[in-house]
Amino acid sequence: MKIAIVSKSGRYSGGASRVAEDLAVWLNEAGYPTDHFIAFADIKAYPFQKNLYGEGRSQKLCKSVHSATGRFGLREFFPIEYWLNLANIINDYDVIHFHDLYSAISPLTLALTARKKPTFFTVHDCSVFTGGCLYPSGCEKFISHCHNCPQLPQNRWQDRIRDRTKEVQSIKRWLSKNNMIRYIFPSQWIANQAELSLSYKVLPVIIPNGIDPESCPILNRNEAKRILSIAEHRKVVTISANYLAAPHKGVKYAIEALQSCRDLAPVVLAVGHCNDEIRSALQGLEVLEMGFISNPESMSKIYAASDIMLFCSLADNLPLTVLEAMLSFTVIVGFSTGGVSEMIQSGQNGFLVEPTNQEALNNALRQALLSPILDRIAQQARQDVEHKFSKQLFLERHIALYQAT
Repeated sequence: MKIAIVSKSGRYSGGASRVAEDLAVWLNEAGYPTDHFIAFADIKAYPFQKNLYGEGRSQKLCKSVHSATGRFGLREFFPIEYWLNLANIINDYDVIHFHDLYSAISPLTLALTARKKPTFFTVHDCSVFTGGCLYPSGCEKFISHCHNCPQLPQNRWQDRIRDRTKEVQSIKRWLSKNNMIRYIFPSQWIANQAELSLSYKVLPVIIPNGIDPESCPILNRNEAKRILSIAEHRKVVTISANYLAAPHKGVKYAIEALQSCRDLAPVVLAVGHCNDEIRSALQGLEVLEMGFISNPESMSKIYAASDIMLFCSLADNLPLTVLEAMLSFTVIVGFSTGGVSEMIQSGQNGFLVEPTNQEALNNALRQALLSPILDRIAQQARQDVEHKFSKQLFLERHIALYQAT
């Protein structure tokens, strides 16, 4: 069995692409020849990674076509990557598995692929069943039909003409209903959301994301604190996001919770791009700005020094960040967003509260900082990841699914 994994990019461009790359790596390690086709292939970490758009003129044309149609609101409308490249190589593979189409791959490419080969599609965000947004953020139009999108400008008539969300969503509904594509959902939450909008020709399945325990080696917490010149007795709380000021990451709630616990003197590790607004909000707290970190080993050291990670995202599926922290014995305190509650059982392996409930978040952080059993909760977090979200389980579930086709 030879497998083609297809995604927007490699691991350093987000969790979805990282899941795709990890799957390709692990399949190859298990003896299943796998190539990983990447649309934006500026960095290729492995010899089995190839350009989805082809080379030279083909690559430039694919990017130009998607960019042009996007300007008219029909994002990734033409399956140009299929016509110019994928159609020529598809017969070399037994299974085609897509990840993360947003801004790079046409849904119609999946339909064309499914006519020839068993086709799978892992859903990493809500753009698969909306008119284009990654997360609806409270908008429920996707349930009936997307239109007049609140995430797009609607002030001018030109803006309204470019709002093609209804047509785009109709294509995605046609895709799932009329094509032999097996949808894979990492969380029950996103499967439930998709079911409000989509119907399927092939029943979908749930396969949670997996993580390799060896990717987060066990490091001594006190030693990790000493490296950062932090006293061993101090509690360390990490906040992390690519851009800490991004509203959907909910960092403002995390900072407010930290300020409410300032009397407990936590040390704050701020991971990600930080601006003056965030710095101002953090005033009065002891903060170490760590900057944006893409290297997994460096991030493991941050987790190792952290007693708690405040995860207050307002929109997420089954984030790898949470699994990484749990694997590093770092206790999650945050919002029960999306699929996070499928990883964290509040009071057992972390602390979760209702999204945007600031008072509850403040109390949860204080409870965690003062908990005499914080180490026991951290141990349980590690064990739960090893038993429920391991690399081995993730790989076995995919292989079984492929072989059943």
